Amino acid sequence: TARILKFSADGTFINAWGRIGVRHGEFRTPHALAFDSQGRLWVADRGNHRIEIFDQEGNYLESRYMYGRISGIFIKDEMVYTIDSESSPTNHPNWRNGVRIGPVDADYITAFIPPFERESRVYQGTAGEGVAVDADGNVYAAEGPNSL
Repeated sequence: TARILKFSADGTFINAWGRIGVRHGEFRTPHALAFDSQGRLWVADRGNHRIEIFDQEGNYLESRYMYGRISGIFIKDEMVYTIDSESSPTNHPNWRNGVRIGPVDADYITAFIPPFERESRVYQGTAGEGVAVDADGNVYAAEGPNSL
């Protein structure tokens, strides 16, 4: 259904927004969610190769396009951390998978962490699904079974 669902703390349905499509507020694969310090909801729309940003009522605010085919997203200290598990020569030409880091207030990348290399992989890092950052700024990336 390609939408975002909002529930209360006790599980009561509150709101839903989005549908399949490419316009703002439409999604092809809403894959991960995170909130920034302003309370805005960041939606990793992997199928459309972008992040869509909304207020908590579902109103579209803005988009980011520099993060690839995002599988996971984490926001800390006004920085956005995403992991792209699917960019490849066939899936998203001219993009590499890996972790991209950029500021919350602009659409550009300040750092890129390439996938952990292993000789047996067809595309390095094809299964990165989650990303997190600890109190010291160390970045953690979760790789799934396709990385074996």
